[in-house]
Amino acid sequence: MRQVALPLVALLWIAEFSNLHAAEPRFRPALIGNGPNALINLIDTKKLMEKGQRDGLLLFTCLVPINGRVRYYFTYRTTPGSKLLKEEVGTALLRSHFIPAIYNGERTEVLVIGTVVLLVADGKPHLRIYMNQNHDDVSKGNDFVAPQLVANSPDWAAGRYHPAAYKAAVNMQNAWIGLSITADANGNQKDLRISVEEPAGFGVGAAAKDVFSKARWIPGFRNGRPVECTFDFTTWVVTGRIPVEERP
Repeated sequence: MRQVALPLVALLWIAEFSNLHAAEPRFRPALIGNGPNALINLIDTKKLMEKGQRDGLLLFTCLVPINGRVRYYFTYRTTPGSKLLKEEVGTALLRSHFIPAIYNGERTEVLVIGTVVLLVADGKPHLRIYMNQNHDDVSKGNDFVAPQLVANSPDWAAGRYHPAAYKAAVNMQNAWIGLSITADANGNQKDLRISVEEPAGFGVGAAAKDVFSKARWIPGFRNGRPVECTFDFTTWVVTGRIPVEERP
């Protein structure tokens, strides 16, 4: 009996250890990955160069559902001469599959922000995709994944029915707001400030504050570890049509 008991205990311990490691982590941001459908592998830099694209940079926001397939995206703040890059990134985003995000141990739908940089040196293209939009982190090439918005957590209705949104609608103005947000290592929002508000005079920054007052986030990750951080995030008050591309 003693000869049987020891292997049985060992097997139970191995099973428990395996289950522990099979469990989903508490938090994980949506990630680009490195498979054939990863965003980085779907941008054809050779084709871009052949068409005349040179150095370029753009920002993007995309919705990543629990299946990892991008549902829609925005591209914006494109540097001059980057039209071809913008088109290529847009096509690639709608074909791409991300590793889905996890919030409190469950897959969740998130808004992902990022920066695409194409540099041409010695006749060769060098493509970089950063999962943040912080100027310093991008310029230094830091390993930083900015917090990702849990998509169902903002009060989107507060933006649609805010007096500022009504005022903008009357004047047929779309508006974009740059936010500077601080979130702790558990994704709790600690501070929100308006860094840019265009056009001014409509009070759309106040609308954005109402929308994001109870927002929840996948925490930011530096060098693979969740950290408290301050990051840049862009949102819009939409009264007309803006260039949003969706998966068919």
